[in-house]
Amino acid sequence: MRELQRMSAGAIQILPHAMPIKNGTATVGILLPIRIVSPEYMRKVLADSDAAAARRTPEENAAIDRLLAERGIE
Repeated sequence: MRELQRMSAGAIQILPHAMPIKNGTATVGILLPIRIVSPEYMRKVLADSDAAAARRTPEENAAIDRLLAERGIE
């Protein structure tokens, strides 16, 4: 946690992947560098997500809805 306070924005942005934030041995958060992606890549990701959602069965959608409801997410 103390090391996190000393990190610059530049140091965070060059992290290779998400990093756990620990307090002793307990993981208390995650540090995720935000990277800018091209609009073309973002369009592809969203199109892939939409296509995957369109292939889900009604039963799969109901299961997802139940899991979200159990976690208080609507």
